[in-house]
Amino acid sequence: MKYKGSKVVVLSFLFLAVVLFCNGKAFSFGFSDKERDTVNLQTFVVSDFGDEKDQTNNIVWKAKFSRFAKPSDYTKELSGWDSNACAVSYVEARPLGLPQELESKQKWSLGIKAEFIKKGYNWIEVYPVKTSGGIMGSGGKPNVDADGKPAMVDLVGVIKSLDLWVWGGNYQYALEFYLWDYKGFLHQLPAGNITFVGWRNMRTKVPDYIPQAENRVPFLKPLKISMLKLWAYPTERVDQFYCYFDYMQVQTDVYLERFNGDDLAAKKW
Repeated sequence: MKYKGSKVVVLSFLFLAVVLFCNGKAFSFGFSDKERDTVNLQTFVVSDFGDEKDQTNNIVWKAKFSRFAKPSDYTKELSGWDSNACAVSYVEARPLGLPQELESKQKWSLGIKAEFIKKGYNWIEVYPVKTSGGIMGSGGKPNVDADGKPAMVDLVGVIKSLDLWVWGGNYQYALEFYLWDYKGFLHQLPAGNITFVGWRNMRTKVPDYIPQAENRVPFLKPLKISMLKLWAYPTERVDQFYCYFDYMQVQTDVYLERFNGDDLAAKKW
């Protein structure tokens, strides 16, 4: 029995070593032994919620509400939600704490409000929509009703973490990021509770088990973000909810080892 137990320990150690070796080889942005540990960490804006970045990409953010959202017509079983009670809107606001060079460019934030008729795990899905004719409406305000189809926003490099500025009103809600990898798998990353007052920067790490590269050209396989989701605690009040989003960005490793003929790596034919 003692011998068998030792054998199990040795086999477990060997299995772990193989896994770690394979994982190291999978980070193909440094595919040689010399360059594998090289990193180039940078910060990129994913969305500024109505400002320069979203305007350039023709992105507006919309929302869907769960089953018990306040209906527009109580007499109809499948009535949609009341747009006066459950809505998103761009408002002129920004958090204190942004770098000074960004403050002058930050005018808009995304406001979300909701009412429900029953307690439970009520949710709000906030998702990007790609428009064809630009996002700005009359009066110089982003048009949340702009036509378009739901879209996923491409991220850059190998993502280490995401952060988002959130204004909380001390409601008991939790926030999640929804990310898709290149294999077509969806990953729900909890960002934490928004049970606080005022603006706060919320950051969440991207786990190493989410694949973002492989050992064949092209090496990098960037993630895509499809949605932000808010979950209500079952004990939270249902007659009102407010929060605001602004300036979502990623901290990412954009290092990619050069090689002879790397210009062919991105060609598709």
